[in-house]
Amino acid sequence: MLPLSHPDRIEPDSPQPRRSLRPSQPSAADVLRYGERYADLRDRRLAHTLIIEDAVEEREEISAHERITCHVHRRWSHECIASPMHIIPVTGHRWCRRCEAEASVAVDEVTGSVTVVCTRCRQALETAATRQIIRTCRASLAAAHESRRARVQAQDSAAAAA
Repeated sequence: MLPLSHPDRIEPDSPQPRRSLRPSQPSAADVLRYGERYADLRDRRLAHTLIIEDAVEEREEISAHERITCHVHRRWSHECIASPMHIIPVTGHRWCRRCEAEASVAVDEVTGSVTVVCTRCRQALETAATRQIIRTCRASLAAAHESRRARVQAQDSAAAAA
């Protein structure tokens, strides 16, 4: 098995940004293998990203926690992170180990802020899993905003051409 990169092992002051493993478009083979599941999605960028992430996760090039989409909910990760399905006590994702309680996630789509707080002690969680959630939600927010911006531009262009 290939070793998976772990974002927490990258130095925060590193001058080089993380290189994305995700190509800009899914390959024809990936579309054939994963595309049918997302054929009905209106947001084609979301569908393409889901296909790409399904493929690279299957090839073990990213972990499920690095995805900016959720294949279970077929949504951007920041849109469904509050689902009980995303609580994973073993890894600490949305889980306060001190209180043995779930954590809530608040995503502000306007400011881009993401907070993870224990539902019992009301403390912000300072764990590797929480940092992963925050990074993933922020990346998901950025991708969703870009997708919406592109859709609006396409609609404006179509209206101008008519």
